[in-house]
Amino acid sequence: MHISPLDIRKQRFRKTVMGFDPDQVNSFLEMVAGEFEALNRKTVELSSQLKLVEQKLEDYVKIEKNLNDTLLTAQRSTDEARMNAQKEAELILKDAQIRADRYEDESRNRVHKLEAEMLSLKAQRDSFLARFRSMLRDQLTLLEVISDDLIAGSQKDKRRGASDEDETMDEVPSQPNVSSIIEDVG
Repeated sequence: MHISPLDIRKQRFRKTVMGFDPDQVNSFLEMVAGEFEALNRKTVELSSQLKLVEQKLEDYVKIEKNLNDTLLTAQRSTDEARMNAQKEAELILKDAQIRADRYEDESRNRVHKLEAEMLSLKAQRDSFLARFRSMLRDQLTLLEVISDDLIAGSQKDKRRGASDEDETMDEVPSQPNVSSIIEDVG
């Protein structure tokens, strides 16, 4: 049963000859009704505050849930970003290794090509020097033959009595030594 302050105020008791003083009873009932009314107001006020607190608590629980969800999402995003960065770093390293290998291969090929060119140039040089030596020998041999012919012709002319106007062997310059020229070329 629910009793209100108004119920207390309106409550009437039977009168008996030897009963309580009605003014005292009414005064007491008025005081109890006042206290009861104050308690009811306090209860209503506390109920309102409790509802407010419960609403705030519900809001805080929602905020906490949102924060937890946000933290989980941030953690997942961070993990994904870390994994992506790691994969990208691995790809960069692989690409750099491939480039380095390619540059190394290209450098090796260039070195081999240059070495082959150098060997070819050395062979050409040696061939040229051999042909040049051979040509010099042939020319020196020819020069000796011509010189011998000149000497032989000059001696014939002297025996025949050639005139002084003809060229003499003394006027022919001396020929260089063939072996010293060949050594100088080599």
